[in-house]
Amino acid sequence: MKLRFTVLGTILLVCNFLSAQNRITIEITSSTDMKTGACILISAQKTRFFEDFSSQLSKDLINSDWFEVKNLSFKENFYIQSEIDEALSKNNASVLIVCKNEEKLRVQTYDTLEKNMLFEFSMETSNSPVQLAHRVSDEIVQRITGKPGIATSKIIYITRQDSFYKLAMADYDGSNPNILLSAEYIINYPRWFPDKKKILFLSYRKTFPSLESIDLTTRQIKTFVFEPGLNACASFFRNKNQAVVVLSKSGRPDIYLVDLEGNILKRLTEKKGINASPSVSPDGKQIAFVSDRDGKVKLWVMNPDGLNVRKIDIPSNYVTAPAWSPDGEYLAYTVRYGTQMFIETYHWPTGKRRLLTSSISWAEAPSWAPDSRHILFTRQQNYINSLWCVDIYSLRLRKVVDNAWSSCWDVR
Repeated sequence: MKLRFTVLGTILLVCNFLSAQNRITIEITSSTDMKTGACILISAQKTRFFEDFSSQLSKDLINSDWFEVKNLSFKENFYIQSEIDEALSKNNASVLIVCKNEEKLRVQTYDTLEKNMLFEFSMETSNSPVQLAHRVSDEIVQRITGKPGIATSKIIYITRQDSFYKLAMADYDGSNPNILLSAEYIINYPRWFPDKKKILFLSYRKTFPSLESIDLTTRQIKTFVFEPGLNACASFFRNKNQAVVVLSKSGRPDIYLVDLEGNILKRLTEKKGINASPSVSPDGKQIAFVSDRDGKVKLWVMNPDGLNVRKIDIPSNYVTAPAWSPDGEYLAYTVRYGTQMFIETYHWPTGKRRLLTSSISWAEAPSWAPDSRHILFTRQQNYINSLWCVDIYSLRLRKVVDNAWSSCWDVR
């Protein structure tokens, strides 16, 4: 049946919430490529709530890059069986959402070929049509593709206004921005703590660049690591309460293992030159990093104890900012070819590389979305930074935030 979704995409989704008089119908057409065509029908009065909900749901489905929304319309009445038959006659995948006044949103999914229910689920309703659309979109994506959606995820990034550097958090598409910290000193490289309750960032508030954290509830700032010299570039383990950071307390940048209180546990690199930009794999078994130990800035991988160090063959003299995809299949990184900087991926099982941003002359600092399909990165154009997103399959690009850089996606 899952193969049928991949090839035919034949489904019908029924959701109940809000009002017995208000019903929303969404038909998602099918195709044999990676995107499924979608038609959205709203069976309700054209209120602001339903306009906002349908508009955001359409946007979320499009931005998932699994769907192509071909039509959005409102319709007062419909018959479910007729919608199933019409979807089948057009060889489409059909999603039907019926809105009903209940405590929870109930979703039932039907196969339009077999005309039987495939699955159902319930979720809490919301007063916000936008947040409700995010949740519905992610559930649709998860149920159909088996991959996490991105609509309910958050991004963090750095921006600047006048003389103030700002740490901001926003929805996945850059909307609903919230300033978490405004500082007259430089801040950079924000990273989510594993529990998503705090954010770690590089701060120039003290004598040396230090790693500090901010609590998202209290907004309290605490020092995480403050050693003489450079303190930067953190990456957290998912399966244990540890992280790796870059410290230059020995006289050169090296990678150290620390606990979640910032206490140093072990030095992992001791070779000459610079060792920096660590990224821990999702299973915690490997750490990607960059080093110029052989004279050029290359991509390397080591075990979490610092052993079994090996170089990844990338045909460039400058590779930096590696980032593992949440599913562990890919490494994304910034690479220089000629005088330009690009985002490229390395497929870990096969060693195949793919350039993602060939149409952009300067792209850097990749950060993966929860779906392991999208990458957020910084684009520099005419000395102005902005955040962009690229789909690693279709290479579709979209701008997310102006006047922003150094981003990190919320990987749940």
